[in-house]
Amino acid sequence: MALVTLLTDFGDADGFVGAMRGVLLSHAPGARLVDVAHHVPRGDVAKAARVLARAAPCFPAGTVHLVVVDPGVGSSRRPVAVAAGHHLFVAPDNGVLGPTLARLGGPTAAVEIRVDAASARISSTFHGRDVFAPAAAALVAGASLAALGDALASPLVALPAAPPGRVIEVDAYGNLITDVPADGPVALQIAGHTLHGPATCYADVALGELVLVRGSEGTLEVAVRDGSAAARLGVGVGAPVACVATPGERGFAP
Repeated sequence: MALVTLLTDFGDADGFVGAMRGVLLSHAPGARLVDVAHHVPRGDVAKAARVLARAAPCFPAGTVHLVVVDPGVGSSRRPVAVAAGHHLFVAPDNGVLGPTLARLGGPTAAVEIRVDAASARISSTFHGRDVFAPAAAALVAGASLAALGDALASPLVALPAAPPGRVIEVDAYGNLITDVPADGPVALQIAGHTLHGPATCYADVALGELVLVRGSEGTLEVAVRDGSAAARLGVGVGAPVACVATPGERGFAP
């Protein structure tokens, strides 16, 4: 039975996710729907890209991933369907797929989803329901990418490159996820603090203390045991960090 994952910034109060689920099940009643996340900050494409890259590779081959974090809805941005690593993706072409496609070895095929802009059935503000969900359902039902539209005439949009040595994400616990690889003992400088590590786990320090750990994706994270590092340090995404190696290790600085 085909799997379809859903990732949006719609929240769960307005019925938008429910409408997409209804379209999917109307067109592909045998599909299994799995919610990845629906509380991505509104319009935060970079955050959505990280969430997708974290989750999508964990799903089995053949999964269709439906992503609607789309601040450009109704504009000239392209709706696309993409194949990569035995997975299929349906999303706006705004960079949200980039990190995931890179992890899966790059796209093997990509098309611009054909949209009848003159159709009264297609809302210019809800392509999740009227464009992306029907396209994902068609793929679940066995349609080829070519049946959805023409091959892209230009490369997929990439997210803007960020300078290295930064906090790239604040998770729901207030942990500060950096882009610094956790590949050896280090001293990390952030917001006037120098933290040594990485520790083995959060419990290596006392309650309420700052701790430097190796995150699940292999980069350094700053945490507070049973608390929020973001609140403690008063910093968020984009905050600079400097990594100074301990003796015998190579250092890093932005």
